[in-house]
Formats: sequence, structure tokens, C-alpha cells
Amino acid sequence: MVPSVYRVLSLRYLLQRWDRGLLIVFSIALGVGTLISARILNQCIEYAAQDTTTPAGSAELYVTNGEAGVLLSLVDELRTNRPKGVQSVQPLAYDRVTLPDLDGRVAVLVGAEVSTQLLSDENPLKVKVEMLPDAVRQRVGGVLWALAGGDRAKAAQLWDRIPGRPVMVSRPVYTEWLRRRGADQPFTIRHATREYECLPVGVIDFDKDSPMAPLGKNFVGMSIGDASRVIRPPLPLGGVLGGPGDALAEMRSPRRINRIDVFLEPGADRDAAEAGVNAVVAKRAAVRTPETQRRSTQEVVDGVQIGFLVCAAGAMIVGLFLVYNAMAVTVAERRQDIGIMRSVGATRGQIVMLFAGMAAVLGLIGAAGGVPLGIGLAELALSQLRVELESMFLNPAVNPTRLSVESVAVAVLAGVLTAVFAALVPAIQAASDDPAHVVRRTAAGAKGSWRLVHRLACVALVGGGVAMVLLRDSLPARLGGIGGMMVALVGLLLAAPILVGAIVSALLPLIRVTCPISVRLAFDNLSRAPGRTGVVIGALGAGVALMFQTAGVGRSNEEPVTTWIAQVVQADHFVFSGNMTAANSSNSPMAPGIARDLRALPEVDRVMTIRYARPEFNGTVVCLIAMDAVDYARATRDRVPTGLPDLEKFLGLPGTNDVLVSENFARRQSVKIGDTITLPGPTGRVPLRVVGTVVDYSWSRGTVFMDRTRYAELFGDELIDMCHVFLKSSRNGTAARDPGLEAFVADKGLFVTDRDGLRKFLSELINRIYQLAYLQQIVVGVVAALGVVTALLISVLQRKRELGLLLAIGATPGQVLRSVMAEAVLLGVFGTALGILIGMPMEWYVLKVVMVDESGFVFDVVYPWREALGIAGVSILTATLAGLLPAWRAIQTRIPDALQYE
Repeated sequence: MVPSVYRVLSLRYLLQRWDRGLLIVFSIALGVGTLISARILNQCIEYAAQDTTTPAGSAELYVTNGEAGVLLSLVDELRTNRPKGVQSVQPLAYDRVTLPDLDGRVAVLVGAEVSTQLLSDENPLKVKVEMLPDAVRQRVGGVLWALAGGDRAKAAQLWDRIPGRPVMVSRPVYTEWLRRRGADQPFTIRHATREYECLPVGVIDFDKDSPMAPLGKNFVGMSIGDASRVIRPPLPLGGVLGGPGDALAEMRSPRRINRIDVFLEPGADRDAAEAGVNAVVAKRAAVRTPETQRRSTQEVVDGVQIGFLVCAAGAMIVGLFLVYNAMAVTVAERRQDIGIMRSVGATRGQIVMLFAGMAAVLGLIGAAGGVPLGIGLAELALSQLRVELESMFLNPAVNPTRLSVESVAVAVLAGVLTAVFAALVPAIQAASDDPAHVVRRTAAGAKGSWRLVHRLACVALVGGGVAMVLLRDSLPARLGGIGGMMVALVGLLLAAPILVGAIVSALLPLIRVTCPISVRLAFDNLSRAPGRTGVVIGALGAGVALMFQTAGVGRSNEEPVTTWIAQVVQADHFVFSGNMTAANSSNSPMAPGIARDLRALPEVDRVMTIRYARPEFNGTVVCLIAMDAVDYARATRDRVPTGLPDLEKFLGLPGTNDVLVSENFARRQSVKIGDTITLPGPTGRVPLRVVGTVVDYSWSRGTVFMDRTRYAELFGDELIDMCHVFLKSSRNGTAARDPGLEAFVADKGLFVTDRDGLRKFLSELINRIYQLAYLQQIVVGVVAALGVVTALLISVLQRKRELGLLLAIGATPGQVLRSVMAEAVLLGVFGTALGILIGMPMEWYVLKVVMVDESGFVFDVVYPWREALGIAGVSILTATLAGLLPAWRAIQTRIPDALQYE
């Protein structure tokens, strides 16, 4: 019976009420689209972060010291003293390089031991290698031809032109290089402002499931020895002292690589093998499993991922309530059909299945439309920060369309379940009514049992959310702080009808004596149906609250961060390689000689160099800033004679293992002045003594400051990321352009910006981050607007007889239209007011609880009243415009049909 009934009644009803079905489809599509975009963004960031910390990761164990690298000699020690269960030990070196001949294209240089196994079709890396013997023959053939002709001088010249570093490159890189340069030219790579000529000897194609597939578009492969010398060049003592110089350089700066991959024999005990590797390494590096290797990086990106998912969940929850409203109007319109069906023998279960099936179909259609919408939203969101993301991570190919089958299945299932769950309550209510009663078209209010369940659910959700917040220290990370807030907000949204009913009842006497008839009619309708209108007001309030909270957090952050940037950024010019984002993430370093050359320029007063690192401390990635402490402190004090009480603390850092830590680092890590912290160095943990704290907003996990010269000695890293250039003329506030500096930068292939340019870049970066949050919140607002349309359509349906009587006794269509539009405006006003009232404590909670727990930053609460006016105007205007369709429907009412409607 059910299939035939569905075909005859449900399909016909959907065709007749296609606009209402379209509202449900749009609501589900927007919710699913937001969820899809959140999962794409999360996977994109997660994969990029994992490709940065563990590129080509397929081993069972990793020997690593993070960015500090590990000694290459450990490879031989592990092979000589091979622990039980270890099958092979493979060294790996990697870093970003640029390709000058390809317009500075960014590539990933990977150094590994070359094996003939890679040439076989079945190799563990799942790559196909095409050797290029003609390239080698062409270069060497010219030398042999000159020798055969007796021209030794020409042979020597040709020999010197043969690049000394053979490389294998991925197919896209090779194709582009051939098109631009040709096979007879050297393949040039650039790292830390040094250029290296190479000879391509092979082209690599990666299978889709290869562990190195993410690097496939920008891959350059070298032998481990050549790559380690490019990434971490040895001290240039060989050119002065010859062979002994090379040996001395090796002693002073032992060769290092990024990590050592340990592969185990099939069936080997990983824990026992890990203990054996640890015994050989002897605290000179950390031995990690893939799970622990991912954990620290995941801890950093978790906060961003949760933010995306919270917005997506908000859209789905708002959509759930609005689908409930739409299904409620469907039940109201079909009460007579339900009564007839129950009278002829349909069971309550069949009635419930009828509406649940219709909701499932609409949910499936909406979910199908939400998938491409989500891909588009993800592309739009990533376009705001694409340059920054490509510069932050090792692999510049940040792919936003990594949409897995699992993500699609989860999103579609969520959309269908949301629609079905929203339809259950009105369906169960309709099925439980007496058939003799439901054949009449009069609206039925909620029964006492449903009202009791509703109030208990509100109390349980709000109380449970508050309890989770209070007990957050005893719950898993973020479950109490963020999960509790979301549960409480859902409870408040569910309680919106109760709040609206109380507010309308309190204001109704005043409205009746002060407002025109159209407003009084709208208020009377709100008072008669607080359940219908309350859900929509709650949805609007949720969107307004999220936007108010985001604007408030942005304003609260903006002033102290802007003030901090203005105080600490006092240099006149900033020299870097690549772009500013890469310079601030250690992805485009420069040789230390750049600073020496800058200091020699006649107009330069001081040069302060910076090297950024991201070591791990207590299971999270922190920021290490190595800087020329004395140059920074004295140059800044010359330009800022008063204020900056922390500035003189930097003068005591050179020549010691003393460090300063940011206040949020001390707060998050419970570190006090005088404590000793340890960070991973190239030969093990490096102890550092905390001698003070400073205000700093560089990194949400905390920042450690030390002198760069001492950093180079302890961590074996001479490279620099940025040069802060102070001009002599700026001491009296008259700094201007320095043509000599600009010419130097252009000659070295570097970039330069001034103080205003850097501050503008940082400000725009912060604004773009908040734009991502606004983008997802706009989706919530659109879903709420659809809810206004649905609620007013229900209002017109339930007031059909009333509107007909008004038209019959002489009311003009304009008066009827104004009555419906007045109700739309009231929905917008109530939703906006509720949203601001909820947004204020939300902002306080995010700043004083969530942000302190997540980052350790403490900001004063600044309420965004100016932005609130704009948000309120948009919210009320959106609700008003959403009322146009129902209002037009109302004035199309035929008086005879309306008078016959019961």
C-alpha cells in the first residue's frame, strides 16, 4: 500500500507544492555544501601538513629531530648494529627549491639512496622511471670527440660545463624545462640564494597511490649525498685548505639529513624494534611511529579543522530546524488526506513512513546538489589564502579538490538523516491524531506531552552544555570547551519558541495600543504560533550570533595585535627570498652572506637577521625565532626611546643558552622564569634556560626567542629567512627609498618591502582569515532566510480564512501585503536582537575560555557595536526580502476559497 500511496499522494503533492520542496532541497544542499567544503578544507590542510612533516612517509619507524635534522652517520650505525626485526634503513633529505629557468617555480628536492629496484615495474614507491641515456651521451660525447681530435683544451672546457649533480625530475617539470630551455642546457635549481647546475638523467611518473604522489607535479630527486650538501651546505673550508679543509668542515659540521626511515621485516614486533633502534640512536634523535609523527602536526591543525566543522554543523543544525518547519506545513496542508488514509485503514507506522520517505527523497536530492556546491565553496575559501598556504607548506601543490568517497558518503548521509529526523516529529504528531479530528483543516497545537518533552530537551541540552564547559579539564581536549558551547547553543536554539512566546506576550498589550493594524495583526499571529516563528527567529539569531561573535573576536584581537606589530616592526626595509609568507615559515632561506653584504651598503645603519624554526615541545609545534638580539634591541631603541619594557631583555641573550619565551608559551606550557626547556637539535635535545617573558603574537602555540649566532652553533643552521634593514636616515624619522638597497636586492634575485608594506600584508592576512569564517556564516544566514520564507508560507496557510475575511470586509491587497511583510520584519528584528544577546556571551566565552585554552593569548573583550549595526541591517533586510514571496501569495488568495477553508 505504501508505495502506491506515496506515488499517488506524495509525488502529486510535491509537483503541486514544488516551491516548498525546493526550499527543503536548498536548505539541505546548503548544509551539505558547507559540510563538504569543511571536509575538503580540513583534508587539504591535513594532507599538506603531513606532506610537510613526513613527505613520502611509508616506513614503520622514523628517526628524526624535526627541522634540525639527524646525523647521516646514524644510518651506518643502524646498519652495522641492525636491531632485531629491522629489514632496511633508508636516509632521506628534502626541502623546497626554486627553478630559476621556470619563472621561479617552486619544487621539492628529495634526496635518497638510488637503487636499481626503482627501475623495476614493481617497486615499493610505485613510480615509473624513464632513464635519459641520450642526455648523458650528448654531454660526454662532445668531450670524447674533442679528445679524439686532439683538442684537449676544448675537451677540458666541455668537461667543465657538464653539470656535476645528476637529478631525476617529475614529468611535468621535465616537460616544462624542455619547452623553455632545451636538453642541451643545464637544469638549474636554487636554494638559499645559491644556484646549482644539474643534469637530468631520468623522468619519473608517479602512480596515484604512490606515497610520493602528492609531490608528483614538482619533484626533483638527487642522491642523498648531493641533496644533503645542497640543503645544508658544508663550511667552505675545502676551497681554502683543500682535502684537509673538507675533513675539517666535516668535523665542525657533520652531514645531516632530514630523517631516517626504518622498514621492518614482515611480522616483526614494532615495539621491540623501536626499543632496539632507540638503543643504537642513544638519545641523539627521537624514534617515532607514524602515529606519533603525525600527532604534533595534527594538534596544530586540529583547531582550524574544528572551526570549519563547527560552522558546518551550525548550518546543518539550522537546516534541521527549518526542514522541520517545512515538514510541519506539509502535515498541516495534508491533515485531511491523513485523516482519510487513517479512516480507510492506514496504520500510524505507514503514515510516518509516508512523510519520512518524502523527506528522505528531498534530502537525497538536496545532498546531491550540495556536493558540487561544497566543492565550489572550498575553492572560493582557498582562493582567499592560496598564496599563503602554498608558501607555508613543503609541497606547493595545495589541492583543494581532494574529495574522497568517504567524505561524499558522510555528507550525503548527514543530509538525508537531517531531513528524515526533522520530518519525524510532525509525522509522528500527524499519525497520533484522531482520524475524526484530522479530517478538519483547523490547525492543531502541540499536545501537552510534546510541550513537556520540548522543555525537558531544552533544559537537558543547555544544562549539559554548561556542565561540559565547567568540567572541560576532565574531558578530552576541546570536547568540553568547544563541544559544550555547541550543545548549549543547540539548546538555546531549541528554546527559541519559548523565549519568543514570552517576549511577544509581554509586548502584546503595548503593541495593541500603539501600532497600526498591520503590525497588530502580525503580532497577534506571532503570539498564536510561537513554535513556528520561534524556530525561524532562533535560526536568524544563530546566524547573527555567529557573525557578532566573529566580528567581536576580530575587533578584540585587532587593536593589541596591531599595536604590537607597530611597536616591534621598526625596520625601514625587509629583504627576503620568495614571498613574505614563505620568509616567515623558513621555506625560502637565504645564505648568511646576504646580511654581510647588506651591512656594507653606505646608507645602512644596522641589519637584524632572523631565522625561523618549528621545533616540537611537549607534543606540540612551537615557533623558534633566532635573531640578532643586540642589533634588534639597539636599533629599535634608537627609534622608540620610550616604552617597550621587554626590549632590553634581548641584550643578555648573545653567547648564552638563555632564551625569552612569549607570554602565551609560558601560560600554555606552565613554564616559569628560571626553568630549563629542551628542544630537538641535530645531535639530541638542546637545553635552554628561560630568563624572561615577552608579549608576542607570532604563533598560537607559543614562541621561543634566542640569539641567532648561538642558535647557529647549537643547531648547526647558518641560514637566514629575513633581514630587517635599518637606514641611517631613519634615526631622525626621515627614512626614504635607498636606491643602493634596491639595486642590490634586484641583482641577488631577492625581494624587498618597506615597513608600511609589511604591516599592510600582515593586516590583510588577518582579515582574509576572518573572511573564511564569514563565508561559512553567510551560508547559515542564507539557510535562515529560507526558513523565513517557509515560516511565512505556513503563516499564510494557517491564516488563509482570516486573510479571506479581511479581503471580504474591505481590506485592500496592500493592507494584507503589509500585514505579512510586517511579520517578516518582526521575525528579523526578534532574530537580530536574540542573536546579539547570545553573541555577547559567546564572544566573551571564545576570548576568555576557548582562546586561552587553545593559544594562551589573553585579550580584552571589545564588543563590535559598529559592525553590529551592519549585521542587524543585513539581517532585517534579509528577513524582509524573504517575506516578499509569501506576501505575494497572500494577496493572490481568492475570497470564496478562503472562506471555505477550515
